[in-house]
Order: sequence, then structure tokens, then C-alpha cells
Amino acid sequence: LVKILSRFSTTRLRNVLQLDSCESWIFCYNHVMIFDGKRLAREIEALLRQRLRTGEKRIPKIVSILVGEDPASVLYTKLKKAAAERVGVRFEIRRIKDRESQESVMRQVKAVGEDESVDGVMVQLPLPASLRGETAKLLAEIPIAKDVDGLRWEDSGMMPATVRAILTILKKITIADIWDKQFVVVGARGMVGRPLVHYLRERGFRVSEVEWDTPKAEELIKAGEVVISCTGRVGIVTGEMVKEGVVAIDVGSPKGDMTVEVYQKASVAVPSPGGVGPVTIACLMENVVSML
Repeated sequence: LVKILSRFSTTRLRNVLQLDSCESWIFCYNHVMIFDGKRLAREIEALLRQRLRTGEKRIPKIVSILVGEDPASVLYTKLKKAAAERVGVRFEIRRIKDRESQESVMRQVKAVGEDESVDGVMVQLPLPASLRGETAKLLAEIPIAKDVDGLRWEDSGMMPATVRAILTILKKITIADIWDKQFVVVGARGMVGRPLVHYLRERGFRVSEVEWDTPKAEELIKAGEVVISCTGRVGIVTGEMVKEGVVAIDVGSPKGDMTVEVYQKASVAVPSPGGVGPVTIACLMENVVSML
């Protein structure tokens, strides 16, 4: 969050030093409410830790399969492990070299899934380029009952952790007349966007789907009152594309889809990094605990 704020002008940054806390997870300055995902994530983790300590639930075991050494994937896996340890979940990382064949990787994923001591299995995405075209096949080797990521949400009914995080954030931030707002999901056909559109519509929200081959894509984004971008393309949503007072939710990772000018025009900004990402990891732990 500090890195995001440091990109504002010097004058605006002076104002940041006098922030008023609206909620424990929201900072207000000028006309913008900035959402701090790390704070909300810690609150969710504390509740989950309490549930595991006071309930009769056994300690769950999760295995995360990491193929290759992509720096962002390695970091994200370590962050998930740290969150699991804070909550009280056993978390094991299985590393697979990226030079291994598709058949070898699939066998190892299947073996982990069949291990009765394992409650949940996740495959860290994206996979290396040599395996990326086989992502769906690899995920299919995870038993539906152990799909804690919710990546097979259509079969398992388990809400994807990122979608759960976005819906949780929408509940926490104060948006007047949210049911009347026009939502826009940029990257609506992607791994995050498709289930996000589904669950938003299931809850009664009006949603426009945008990809960059969508006719009049920029006009649709400009009309959005709540814009959620999950393309993974850095800086693809710029300030001139959004209206003043927009609720901007940036799901881009590891760097944001939205430029800082979008945040400056927003009434509520959920930036990347530091916004949806930490809450996603906490919601992943929520999925884990809910499976017991």
C-alpha cells in the first residue's frame, strides 16, 4: 500500500500522512477511500485461527504443488504457507522441476490427490510455458473434494478464493446503492473473470463483460460505476478510461492492471499490490477450514 501511495504527487503524499482511518481496513484521504487488504486478511485469519482452536475440528493438511521457479509463483506460495501457519493449517510445498514431462507432473499431482492424509491440493498457477496448454488437464487430476482453490468451481461448488475475496471486499467497503451500480469486469473470460461474473450475477448485480476484442470496450469501461480488472496485463486500464468517482478494484498480479491515475479518480480504490491479493490468501484458508 505504501508503494502505491508513494506514486502520488508530493503534495498529495503530504496529505496521506494525515490519513483518517474510516475502518481498520480503509484509509481515507482527499476524496479517495483506499482499501488495505493486509489488514482485513489478518482479521479473517484471526477468526479462522480461533475456529480451529476452539472447535473440535482436526488440523487440516494442504499440499501446494509448485512447478518450476517462477519468482512470482515462489513468492505467492511462500505467502500462502505463512498464512497457513498463522491460521494453524499444515501446509506442505511439493516442488517439481519445470523440465519434467507432462505425464510425470500429472502422475505426481494425481498421487498427492489420492493421499488420504491430504485434505486439500492446489497447483500454483501459471504453469511454466511448456505445460501451460495442459493447465485444465492437470487441474482435473485434483479430486473435486480437495479443490481448495475452487478452480473447478463449476463441478465442486467451491467458490474460487479470488472471487470470495472480491465479494468479501464489496461487503466491507461502504458503497451507497450498490445494487443499482453498473459493474464492469475487465478480463471476463479469464480464470478469475468468468467465475466472478457468474457469482456477481447470481447475487443480482448488473455486470458488463469486457475483453479487448469486445466492441466499444472503452465505452463500456467508462460507463462502469464499479470496475474490476483481472487481466494480468500491467497498466492496461488507464485514468482516461474510467469515470470520476468509480469504485476501482484491481485484481492484477503481481503488478496492477490499473494505473495510479485510476486510483486518483476513484471514490474507492482497491489497489494492487496490497488489496485483493492478501484477502485472496485469507479466503483460501477460509475454503480450507470450511472443507472440514
